Amino acid sequence: MNRLYHYFLCPSSRLVRIILSEKKIDFELFIENFSDPSEEYLLKNPAGFFPVLNTSFNQNIVGALVIVEHVENLMLSPVFLKKKNENEIRRLLHWFEYNFKNEVIIPLLREKIFKRFNKNSIPSSQTIRTARSNLKYHMQYFNYIIKENDFFVDDTLSYVDLFYGSSLSVLDYIDELNFFDFEKLKNLYFIIKSRPSFKKILADRIIGVNPPSNYYKLDY
Repeated sequence: MNRLYHYFLCPSSRLVRIILSEKKIDFELFIENFSDPSEEYLLKNPAGFFPVLNTSFNQNIVGALVIVEHVENLMLSPVFLKKKNENEIRRLLHWFEYNFKNEVIIPLLREKIFKRFNKNSIPSSQTIRTARSNLKYHMQYFNYIIKENDFFVDDTLSYVDLFYGSSLSVLDYIDELNFFDFEKLKNLYFIIKSRPSFKKILADRIIGVNPPSNYYKLDY
């Protein structure tokens, strides 16, 4: 059985869970501490980032983008990486994994979630404002990319759209989701959020941190 070591509010972990579900690959979930991974986890990935997929052959595949390539090599349906668009899809996957996550999601998680459980830490309002400003910049860029399409790359659902959905779902959970009146981006999020592969993710709960009521809705 495949084992996925993850953290509930890690967008990369959520992406992999969605992909495995979409491809109907069986797996077990093992939760880790995002800020303080266990020694067992660090033996699998000394760098400590998430997620890690331990395959049924006991191979450790480290990081969402490497896991995407591993799953893609299995050639299972549905198809989320078309040959003619593979370079652009990989470029945008990199954007979500490094730019969007590090400039928007991680700072907001650190200030609004992780510091909540550390009595000696005080959230930085400046960091939160900067992350929110970065969010607006990224959403403007995403809106520019989509243009008249329904999805990020042409009119076909790809890994990029799934990463977009998994990333925004984290912001949704911590009540930091803002579409800035970009209706295309809003509609795309609800398309991804409505997929069956998203159901278990929406059921995740962090003890002591409840999502806003809109989090459960598939349209608002």
